[in-house]
Amino acid sequence: MSFLRVGPLVRAVTPDSVIIWAECWQAGQVTIKVMPMEAGAAISMTVHTVTVGERHYVAPQLVGLQPATWYSYQLDSRSGEDSLTSTSEFTPLQQVPSYQCFRTLDVLHEGEQRDAQPLLIAYGSCRNLREPENDALSAFGSWLVEHFAEREKDWPRLLLLIGDQIYADEPSEDLLRRHPHLQKGAQTFADFADMYEYAWTCDERVQQVLAVLPVYSIFDDHEIINNWNIVPTWRTRVLKHGKEQLLVDGLAAYWVYQGWGNVHQRTATHHPLLEIMQRAAESGEDALEALRAAILPDIHGNTHLKWHYEIPTTPPIFVMDARADRPADFDSPQPFTEKPSRIISQGQMERIVSWLYENYEEPVIFVSSVPVLLPPLIGWAEYVMGMRPWYNKVAPLHWLGWQLARIQYKLAIRTSFDHWPVFAETWKELGDALAQREQDVLVLSGDVHFSYAMEAHSTKKTSKGAHLYQLVSTPFENKLDESNRKLVLAQARLKRARYGGLRMRMLPMYKDQHKRVPYDMLLRNVVAMVKIGQSGNQTWEIEQEYLGVGNEEMEIVGKTTR
Repeated sequence: MSFLRVGPLVRAVTPDSVIIWAECWQAGQVTIKVMPMEAGAAISMTVHTVTVGERHYVAPQLVGLQPATWYSYQLDSRSGEDSLTSTSEFTPLQQVPSYQCFRTLDVLHEGEQRDAQPLLIAYGSCRNLREPENDALSAFGSWLVEHFAEREKDWPRLLLLIGDQIYADEPSEDLLRRHPHLQKGAQTFADFADMYEYAWTCDERVQQVLAVLPVYSIFDDHEIINNWNIVPTWRTRVLKHGKEQLLVDGLAAYWVYQGWGNVHQRTATHHPLLEIMQRAAESGEDALEALRAAILPDIHGNTHLKWHYEIPTTPPIFVMDARADRPADFDSPQPFTEKPSRIISQGQMERIVSWLYENYEEPVIFVSSVPVLLPPLIGWAEYVMGMRPWYNKVAPLHWLGWQLARIQYKLAIRTSFDHWPVFAETWKELGDALAQREQDVLVLSGDVHFSYAMEAHSTKKTSKGAHLYQLVSTPFENKLDESNRKLVLAQARLKRARYGGLRMRMLPMYKDQHKRVPYDMLLRNVVAMVKIGQSGNQTWEIEQEYLGVGNEEMEIVGKTTR
């Protein structure tokens, strides 16, 4: 498959369909063929590549598959031109994965017990590649190969990449040796594409992970630039400093390499970026300018592109956009705003509330690139920084509110507070939604470069009893700097807190049955495997194992159980 530049990647999967994403060296037609690994008829599909920025991609959705079935697949150029070679001055990084396969999702039939089909998910975030020998995602590739024979039992049904798949503003030394022009970080679509290509092809074991596990992803800040949208006025300032192309092209690259593969193309309602890709495939024209034209108004707040999405698993999953969907304040003369801010738009929150209502009879899973619940002291501090008690009062209280907001802004920026508690308006709305539920909510997250688990419930008298569970797994390959490490460990003795309408506690983490993990937190590279299922007594159980790198192999370094 030397005609492939990046991939293949297994992307969005349903009980009867799959998307296979790949980047090719040249434009042309590609045939994707899927075959049941036991018995059954093969299904094939031939598509034309889509050109974006003079690079060439395919992401077809094959339909007509059988639920809960293992398939192998292969990609070929239509003319069989396996001799197509790189036009790059560098040696291609792409290797051929040992296994190319996937499993379709289960279908829960009416009356069937849910405990027969627990959902197993792998997830994590933050892959910087400064020390690639300790890359947990890479070691996970070897783990999958070792457990190939037991894949039905041991392999996760999907892999969630929860932010910072690339560090567009912090290129690694090896990447700079190959692309010296990236010294100041990515600025154009071509730069971002080079970074995605490197991240997904520099390690054959990571290529193996992406070639067999259905991958769903969402951005955090480093896909664009550090602290992207950290405060409502951030976008105004960076646009004034000439960063418009960086924002537009960074999102265009995110769409091509990540967002495109998240979208179930058969059932997607009007999605302007998907329509652009479809038209470009038919016309053969380069889609980059059309993508830029669609993204630019969103950057300036004139339109609203939807990056959040849902996954039809059992329990169902809602992947939030907690980064690009933060409303921007283009009118404030100050770098801070006096009123409470939002981490997601009113539109996305309304969809979340309706989605919770649609799934009121069962637990649900949220994915957020930044945590909802933080360790108690850190979370409380963020919540205080987000409070705006006098923003709508008359003088002199309004003046006091203005002064308080200025101080809060400076402290929040200095400490990089940009998680859910600091966004007071949406924090309250999420707490209100939790209070209306009877079934529990699980949140999977990353970002903070240490791993932990928490539990919370509403303090409202009208609460219907649902609990919120937060599981955090991060990083794949990164680490806290020394000052933040000391800060995190110093506050770790406080295990419980109550603020903002929630009472919360840290959950214990164990290395084995008898040994507790220090501080109930992991400060090392890991991949998490979480299993969600229903036992015979109608109780939902959550079990999580953290897999870390030991002697270049995966080993269990922490466990959390609800």
